[in-house]
Amino acid sequence: MTTAALIGSGISASLTPALHEQEGAAHGLNYTYERYDMSTPRFAQASLADVLALAQQSGLVGVNVTYPFKQSVLEYLDEVSPEARDIGAVNTVVFEGGKWIGHNTDYRGFRAAFVREINRFPVADVALVGAGGAGAAVGLALVDQGVGALHIFDKDSDAALGLTATLSRLRPAAQIAVWDGKAPVDGLVNATPMGMATHPGMAVSLEDVLVRSWVGDIVYFPLTTALLRDARGRGLHTMTGGGMAVGQAAASFDLFTGRTADVARMTGHFQTLTKDIAA
Repeated sequence: MTTAALIGSGISASLTPALHEQEGAAHGLNYTYERYDMSTPRFAQASLADVLALAQQSGLVGVNVTYPFKQSVLEYLDEVSPEARDIGAVNTVVFEGGKWIGHNTDYRGFRAAFVREINRFPVADVALVGAGGAGAAVGLALVDQGVGALHIFDKDSDAALGLTATLSRLRPAAQIAVWDGKAPVDGLVNATPMGMATHPGMAVSLEDVLVRSWVGDIVYFPLTTALLRDARGRGLHTMTGGGMAVGQAAASFDLFTGRTADVARMTGHFQTLTKDIAA
C-alpha cells in the first residue's frame, strides 16, 4: 500500500485526497491519501515537526503541506529542491532514504493554468495579493510567464517587502515593487486563503481597485469565491483555483508514486468533484 497525506489547518473540504486516490486507482495502485488537520483535536497539542515525524513513522511516502505551513516547514527538512529553495516555500515533502526532501509543485501548477487561461489577456501590470508561501510560487510564475510589472500587496507590509526583495534577487531584470492598492492594473491574483470556506471574504475589494481585464484566484473551495463572483459581475475574465489545484496535485502524485499523472484525467476528476459547488 502507498499512503500520503495533506498537512494543513482547516482542510476538511480539501479535494486533494480524492484527486490523488482516484488517480492512484486509475494506475492500479493501492493508494490512500489522508488528512492531518492541525485545527482538529487530534493534533491540538502537536507541532509541525511532530506531525511530520508521525507521517514518516506511519510509513507514508510523503505529505503535501498547505496553509499556514509552506514556509515554516523549511526548517525541518534535510534537503530542498532548487526551485523550492528559490521560492522559499515547500508544499510537498517526500520521505526518501530516511531524509525529508522538500519540493514546490505550486509554481508548476499555477504557471500551467495561467498559460491556458490568461495568456491571451493583457499582463503589462499585474497585482499579486498575498506574499506567503503560495504567493511566492505564484509571484515567480507570473514573472517567468512574462508579466510586465508585478505589484505585490500583503496586509503584512514586511511580508510584501520581503517577497519583493526575494523575487527581485531571483529575477533582477524584472519590474517588481510593493503595491499600494491604488495603481490600476490589468489583472489581479489572490494568493491568500481569503475566499476559502474556512476563510470567507475577500483580501481586497474591487470597489477600491481598478482592475481592467482579469482576476485570478488560487482558492478552489468554493470554486467561485466572493472575489471571482464580484469580478464576473464587473465584466472581468476570471480564473479559478482549479487549474493550479490539479497541476500541483499531479506533480505531487508523480513525486509520491513514481508514476506520471494524467493531467487531463485528473482535470476530469476535479470537474466531477466540483460540479455541485461551482457557481
